[in-house]
Amino acid sequence: MTRAERFSCAVVRDGEGRITAIAVDATDLEGRERTICLNGTRAARVAAAVHDVLRAAGVGSRAWSSARPIDLDQVAGAQAELLLRAVRPLRRPDRVETVSEGVAAMSREEASYWHAKAGHPGGLPALRLLLADGRRR
Repeated sequence: MTRAERFSCAVVRDGEGRITAIAVDATDLEGRERTICLNGTRAARVAAAVHDVLRAAGVGSRAWSSARPIDLDQVAGAQAELLLRAVRPLRRPDRVETVSEGVAAMSREEASYWHAKAGHPGGLPALRLLLADGRRR
């Protein structure tokens, strides 16, 4: 089976080991690249959820703590990218955590479905609404 996309995840840490940025890079068969990156406090807030996604894909703790980018399979990469894309525009810390934990808890099939829907208008807002239980404050 040929992979439609290649994914890698990079975790950037400061001198004290705190996570300062998380980035997911994707490259499709035509060579087009896209990168989604979270910096600062949002990166720290979603780090546990991203780690859960990578651990479920079989990525070990050494790779997670390394400065080198982590190569991901199609589904884990799509789920990690979906997680970062879903929380990127959010500002409220409780919503960032709720949405990131919801994406991390998805099955591989559900994450693949929402990753495909995220490219369509209204896909990501629908996902955020679903994961936040429709609550608006």
